[in-house]
Amino acid sequence: MSETTAELSPEEFDPELDEAQEQEAPRNLLVDGPELFPGDTGTLPLKLRQALIRLLRGPYLDANSSDNVYETVVDNQEQLRVRLSELFLTLVIDEDRKVALLRPVEMAEPHTSALQRQREMTREETLLLLRMRLILDRHTGTGNEATIARQDIVEVLEGYVDPGQRDAKSVEDLADAAIRKLVQDRRLLLPTELDNVWVISNALPLALPYSQIGDIITFMQTLGGDDTGDDAAPALDLDGTPDTETPADEENDGEEPA
Repeated sequence: MSETTAELSPEEFDPELDEAQEQEAPRNLLVDGPELFPGDTGTLPLKLRQALIRLLRGPYLDANSSDNVYETVVDNQEQLRVRLSELFLTLVIDEDRKVALLRPVEMAEPHTSALQRQREMTREETLLLLRMRLILDRHTGTGNEATIARQDIVEVLEGYVDPGQRDAKSVEDLADAAIRKLVQDRRLLLPTELDNVWVISNALPLALPYSQIGDIITFMQTLGGDDTGDDAAPALDLDGTPDTETPADEENDGEEPA
């Protein structure tokens, strides 16, 4: 007669021993991936975690990056979308322009706004981005990179500044300040081998998602004139919509700090 394993009686069952045995079970590398640091409970491999951080850091990813993070995001987008949804963020991928970025979802519930919000753009930045979008659209399908020079940027701003209000030097100062923000912070102007000439990033149409060119021209017209007070036309957020919040509103929107 074959021997059978005796069942444990309630007195012999030790829940603490059972829990300890479960904790000592080896990590399933096929399911959970390698443990990257002591106490690691994550399931994404290092490459995907790095891509997730790059997306969250922003402002966007493009295929011109030398480390192929954009390709990693595209190939693993379903896994990344699950994690991003838990942060109330959605992944936007433009495979034609080969650009990926994050956008906050629209929810009225508290504590659901984006962890890091883009600062409201100045009037000068807004004017330049709208003009850059027109230039970029004109180059679509030509095979040539859309570029803009510093002198072009100065001329754009001169057309919207009352000559009686600001001299030429102050217009150039405004242009240089806007260029620094668009190059360093928003990365929508990319350096070239030429001094004072930049390539317009393919991420711009995702930042300003106008479907009709006429809408861009209309908005630029609303920014004309010399009114820079409270009644001036609103600047844009990077989703192409007017931002009616003041900087103070952005600092304290009634939610606990992240």
